[in-house]
Amino acid sequence: MTNIILIVILTIWLNQLVKFSGQEMNKKEIIMKKNKILPSSPPASSPSSPQRILHAALKEFAIHGREGARMARIAMQAKVNKALLFYYFSSKENLFQEVMRQALSIVVPQLQQALSKAQKPKDLLELLPPIYTQFTFQHPDYIRMILLELVREPQVMAQMMAEAFNSYQPSPPLEIKKKLKKWGTQGLLKESDPVQLALNLLPPLLFTPIIAPVVEALFQEKFIDSSQFLQQRIASLIKFLKHGALP
Repeated sequence: MTNIILIVILTIWLNQLVKFSGQEMNKKEIIMKKNKILPSSPPASSPSSPQRILHAALKEFAIHGREGARMARIAMQAKVNKALLFYYFSSKENLFQEVMRQALSIVVPQLQQALSKAQKPKDLLELLPPIYTQFTFQHPDYIRMILLELVREPQVMAQMMAEAFNSYQPSPPLEIKKKLKKWGTQGLLKESDPVQLALNLLPPLLFTPIIAPVVEALFQEKFIDSSQFLQQRIASLIKFLKHGALP
C-alpha cells in the first residue's frame, strides 16, 4: 500500500515538473522573441541557406528598395525562418551591404585584371565594355537595386558604393581615375579632365539594360533577346567610346 502511495506521489510530482518546465520554456521563448535575443549558434539549416537568403534579398531590394524591403518577405522567399535570417544577417542594413559586396565580388576582379592589362587608352576602352555590358545584362537586379537607391538617397548610396569599392586594393575607380588623368595630361585622350571622362564613359556602359526596353517599345522592334545583341552592343560601345575619347 505504501509503495502504491509513493508511486502515485512520484507520478504527480513528475507531471508537475514536466508542466512547469514547459511553462518555463514558453516564457523563455516569449522573452527571446520580445527582446529579439538570437541563438548563439546557428539553427539547423542547409548549407545553401545564406545564398538563398542573399538571392531572395536581391529580388526584394530590386523591387522595393532598401527602405521598402521587408525581412519577413525575404525569409519567406528564401524558405528560412526569421531566426536564421537574423543569425546570418543581424539587420536589414547589414543584409543590403552584403548584397552590395556580392555584386562587387562579381565585377571587381575582372576590373582589376583589365586595369593591370591596360597600358594605353585603347586597351581600357576595349576591355571595359565587355565587363560592364555582360554584368548589367546577366545581373539586372543589381542595377535596379542600385538605381532605386541612387534616386531615393543619392548621397548615402554613393558613399556606400565608394566604401565598398575602396575595400578592394587597388580600388578600381581610383585606378581608372589615375590612368585617365595620366593619359589626359599626355594628350592621349580628347578630354583631359578624368571627371568629365568618367561622366562620358559610364552612362553608356551601365544603363543599356534600362534603356533597351524603351527603345524596343518606341521602335516596335524586338532585339534584346537576340543571341547576337550582346556582342553587337559590346562592339558598338567600343567603337563609340574610341571615337569619343581618342584624338
